[in-house]
Amino acid sequence: MGRILSRGTRDNPKFYADYYDFDGTRRTKLLRGAQNKREAKERLSTIEGRVAAGQPGIDSALRVGVRIGVQTSRQLFDQWLESLQNRNADDDRSRAKLHLIPVWTKVPLEEAQEMTVVMRWLDQMRASEKLSEQSMRHNLNLLSRFFAWAIERGHAKVNPVRMIPQGKRPKSSAGGGSEAPWIRDDETVTKLLAVLPTPVNLMFLLGNRSGMRPGEVAGLRIEDFAWTAEGIIRVAHSYDGPLKEDKHGAGKVKWVPAPAPGDLERRITPWLERRRSEGAKPSDLVFHFKPVKPQNRRRTSTWVGYRKEYVEAKWSDATKTLKLDLTLYEATRHSFVSRNLAAGIPLDEVSAAVGHSSPEITKRFYARYVRKSYSAMIRQELKNS
Repeated sequence: MGRILSRGTRDNPKFYADYYDFDGTRRTKLLRGAQNKREAKERLSTIEGRVAAGQPGIDSALRVGVRIGVQTSRQLFDQWLESLQNRNADDDRSRAKLHLIPVWTKVPLEEAQEMTVVMRWLDQMRASEKLSEQSMRHNLNLLSRFFAWAIERGHAKVNPVRMIPQGKRPKSSAGGGSEAPWIRDDETVTKLLAVLPTPVNLMFLLGNRSGMRPGEVAGLRIEDFAWTAEGIIRVAHSYDGPLKEDKHGAGKVKWVPAPAPGDLERRITPWLERRRSEGAKPSDLVFHFKPVKPQNRRRTSTWVGYRKEYVEAKWSDATKTLKLDLTLYEATRHSFVSRNLAAGIPLDEVSAAVGHSSPEITKRFYARYVRKSYSAMIRQELKNS
């Protein structure tokens, strides 16, 4: 006869079956899923029945940590990845299949909820020396999102990632921050405009002078330029999807400073007039992709604008021609922020221009440009000292 051992706490009880297996070996096994002693005794009764029939007391499914009637970890990961609808869902699926699934589908879900297991995984990633701190941080955040999803659906009880102290987590990189190169003179901008093909050069100009991300420039509609007389441009899309800041796809928009009137009149306005003459409507893309040669195969998506790969290929050709070591992001959004902060533009104004949620976010990445000199008025001497 076996017996039930009660462990854990009142809020999180754990029941173990202590019994002799069919081969005479004494075993103590956690009865996963048993919520009270009655359920534990029912499970023990099942175990004893299997032993009496000459079978292992606990079947193989339970031995690897999967409760009867509950899906495997791999099935849960597949369901979670399929449910993703964020703007970077494809990247998240690729990262999860490369870094999470090979590791975490081999760990029983109950064991995976222990913080020590996650810490060992972090140690393994650091020891491999193949991933940057930022990549490890992405992986950890992705695992946290999986556990949050599993908790909401009753597959898990805790999120072990949230238990890790902040000081033990991978450090966030500056990501285009203070140490990254940027364009410091207008002459370089002019040279790039000359070697980049049209309209990629106009897309670069808007990113450099207005601080937009490449995807935001590619997603501009003609109607977004209806406010240039007020010195602003509306930004409502990243390629054909929502903005990065629009986490829930609620249609959020932001406003960025338009290029100077001279640059608008000489370069952007003629292009907009050309698009209108082609029959483009206000809701149509400013930068509609037209291949130089007929494409051998049709696009598989409905996106008719410029793709990231095409723009970056043209950018690579231009930087090689001018012998510049700059990414497109560094030459556009990063250069916009660095240039304006270095020129003394207030931090809150620059932060608002690029759509950061607060000036503290901008300060975190561009601290080297934040004010370090003060006027004599703020350094007043004590009177009658």
